[in-house]
Amino acid sequence: MKTSLRKFLTAAGFSLLAAGISTPASAQEVWKLGTAAMQGTVLYDIVMKFINDFNAAAGGELKLEYQHVGNEQEMHQQVVRGRLQAGASSFAGGAITVPEGAVFNAPYIWKNDEERAWVTDNHGTPVMKKLYAEKGLELIYVADVGWNDMVCKTACLTPESIKGQKMRVSPSPASRIVFKQLGANGVQMPLTELWPGLQSGLVVGADLPFLFYVTTPAAQSAPHYVMTRHYHHPSTFIVNKALFDGLKPALREKMLKALPDLAWARKQVADTEKPKMKEFVAKGGFVHELTAEQREAWAKVIRPGQAELVGAIGGKAQTVYDALMEGKKVWAAKYEKK
Repeated sequence: MKTSLRKFLTAAGFSLLAAGISTPASAQEVWKLGTAAMQGTVLYDIVMKFINDFNAAAGGELKLEYQHVGNEQEMHQQVVRGRLQAGASSFAGGAITVPEGAVFNAPYIWKNDEERAWVTDNHGTPVMKKLYAEKGLELIYVADVGWNDMVCKTACLTPESIKGQKMRVSPSPASRIVFKQLGANGVQMPLTELWPGLQSGLVVGADLPFLFYVTTPAAQSAPHYVMTRHYHHPSTFIVNKALFDGLKPALREKMLKALPDLAWARKQVADTEKPKMKEFVAKGGFVHELTAEQREAWAKVIRPGQAELVGAIGGKAQTVYDALMEGKKVWAAKYEKK
């Protein structure tokens, strides 16, 4: 009986192989890249350029595929567990997994885009790669998502207009600190719950980067976009570290070479924002540009929360903050006009 069973199982195994049933090894040939970026956005285009360029270079040895995942926090956990092999998000989206990334969202920390990009590349990213590795993630790319601005049902042009209002607070510590400094009635919720929250009146506003905001239901239910520029979101590409380390060296090199040029990717984000804003206004939305004086009024209220932000994040947040501050000093010595 036992001999017959063994023969049956052996024959069945060969039959499955002959029928082309995937084995665990062959399942590794397709990697899913999870992201909240949706078709029709520049962020999606950047993700797809990476996917397409890698697939062309890999020659069928490994294939990347896009997978939409609306909850960025859950996406990061899936990559850590290997349920997804890769992801594209932001430091804010990964704040539950690697909270120190929220230091990059410190309110009003940057003087300008040139300083921000140089310090991020040369002083910030090397520190973050180590912290991501400790959590089982390979951080392979840090570019731009864009600036966070205020999103409201009515025109919220001053810091005082936010006080006491029910505003959505994201899981990011930076978001909590910003709305605490503004005296808002903060309601913490994941991104997926924001859209019904705005429609039902559970919250009357939030803060989001424009190129993401304009693709969501928030653009209809909260049509006032106020350019406070209170903090910036870097974009990230991550890979499950064990899988990344297990790639053949030549394939790993092809993946890194397929990453979009940083200057190109940042320019795509910057160049896309203004035309998209014009389209939004033409359809009935409102974009409120602020003068330097108006923006400084927001900064005076929010900026003092920087120290509290670093303390609230904990872990190695101070190490990250110190690296960024050192980078700012080096950048100033190299590039600021004397």
